[in-house]
Amino acid sequence: MKKKILIIFKLCLSVGLLTLILKNTDISGTIQLLKNTNLKFFLLALAVLIIQTLVATIRWRRVLEHFNFYSTYVKILRYLWIGLFFNQALPSSIGGDAIRGYYLCRGGSSVRSASLGILLDRLSGMMGLVVLVLSTTPLLFNRLEGSIAQWGVVLVAAGMLGVISVIFILDFLPQKLSHWRIIRGLYALAFEGRQLMFSKSSGSKLIILSIIVHLLSIIAVMVLAEGLGLGIEWLGILVVVPLVTLFMTIPISIAGWGVREGVMVVGLGYLGVMPEEALALSILYGLLMLAIALPGGLIWLLGDHSSGLETNVE
Repeated sequence: MKKKILIIFKLCLSVGLLTLILKNTDISGTIQLLKNTNLKFFLLALAVLIIQTLVATIRWRRVLEHFNFYSTYVKILRYLWIGLFFNQALPSSIGGDAIRGYYLCRGGSSVRSASLGILLDRLSGMMGLVVLVLSTTPLLFNRLEGSIAQWGVVLVAAGMLGVISVIFILDFLPQKLSHWRIIRGLYALAFEGRQLMFSKSSGSKLIILSIIVHLLSIIAVMVLAEGLGLGIEWLGILVVVPLVTLFMTIPISIAGWGVREGVMVVGLGYLGVMPEEALALSILYGLLMLAIALPGGLIWLLGDHSSGLETNVE
């Protein structure tokens, strides 16, 4: 029952946000821009996201190796792509992360290790995003008009940094709470997170891989903007897309629909981009993310992954 309520809430939020945006946008202009999209640029952006998926697989594989989980690159790529499909293509409360964990457990991993491997992959991605947001915030700060918008960006970046910092010290909670399973899980996440992310051999590499993943998203959006003929300067996309990604990490809508469009319209609007242009770009980006997820659905339907991941515990 709770899962159904959550799905309904996400659906209502996505529809509500999109409706609000459409009421304040020249929808005919947006439709015309989408009709005039250059297909070659869309396919080029799709190729960029394929590269992004390949890089994200390298990152996740490194995280799994921290737990002495070893498998071929192709098998890890399969699990990641299936998870991407469930995240993007289905209005499900199961989520791609749960699907990834399911396949890891079928391959011999414990529930605890599989969960931590997925959460720490997400955490490394968030850290790379925070580094990117913090590094581009000064550029955006100087271009925004109005103190509310300027300080809003600062608060978002500071809030994200604060959340990650708290995650790393969760195991300092009172030990008397350890009889709760969820608290024990938080202890393990904090401890393993510090071991992984502050390691000289792996931490910096994971951050660099995460930054590359997010930069590829930015490049894909730049390519889409060119395909729409918008002429948006690359600096504007560089500073706005990380914020869009940041807000999309909050699981309150269906595959980010509504949230992505709202942040894109508002963010690019402060940089002088017309709402119908920003909306067209956001919709096209959403369709691109759906397109890149579809191969994962095909892998899920046709593949057999019951013996995918071997475990080697030293």
